[in-house]
Amino acid sequence: MVEKIRLDGVTYAYGKTPVLQELSLGLQPSKFYGVVGPNGAGKSTLLKLMDGYLDPQQGVITLNDRPLQSYSLRELAQEVALIPQHSHYFPFTVEEMVLLGRTPFYTRLGQPSAKDVQLAQEAMQVTEVAHLAGRLVSDLSGGERQRVTLARAFAQHTKVLLLDEPTTHLDLEHQINTCQLLQKRAQEGVTCLAVLHDLNLVANFCDYVFVLGRGSLVKEGPPTDVFTPELIQKVFHVSVPSLLHPVTGRPVIVP
Repeated sequence: MVEKIRLDGVTYAYGKTPVLQELSLGLQPSKFYGVVGPNGAGKSTLLKLMDGYLDPQQGVITLNDRPLQSYSLRELAQEVALIPQHSHYFPFTVEEMVLLGRTPFYTRLGQPSAKDVQLAQEAMQVTEVAHLAGRLVSDLSGGERQRVTLARAFAQHTKVLLLDEPTTHLDLEHQINTCQLLQKRAQEGVTCLAVLHDLNLVANFCDYVFVLGRGSLVKEGPPTDVFTPELIQKVFHVSVPSLLHPVTGRPVIVP
């Protein structure tokens, strides 16, 4: 299958501190990818590079077989939606915030169309924030804000979704709901890539996993191939037994 996004030999450093070193990987449509690794492994930087927020200092990133840097900001926003690790919340209502996801598609008049409003409403429904539409985002709880941010990305309706810790602040029910929504988006043809710290969420919901360590790709593959006791010990320095879920057959990671 043709890759949606491709990184070849990508290197990035903050000052003299290397964060990613000669990283190469590819993402296909219709898959839900997980990115895991210890703190400082380069996970957030990877997403910022894929979103065009950062430019690689070495190597090439392509989107649809076209250099990422050749896209205008508007073109890129029509292709890729990013949920950063830390979102900024303006003094807007929930509906206004979610509609921000549609701004790359606005006409010259700068007004949302009926389609824009419909997509925003659908996004609020699936993320369970529709009942908060008229509330100020600043008045919401951390978990509610996170779901609003997810709704904004869904409303953007792109073919690529990049999410940096999308389950932060969410209770167990909404962590599961979020991963199920990403699974569904992937089944609809979207390329989903999420940085997640909960290895069990990755093991249970993701189709494919990238493990980063010190800026390099340590291992990649389906969760059943990646999450071995040896890998967990090597990367996270934690000893775990080899356990499989009795229903799904997927790995279960417990110390």
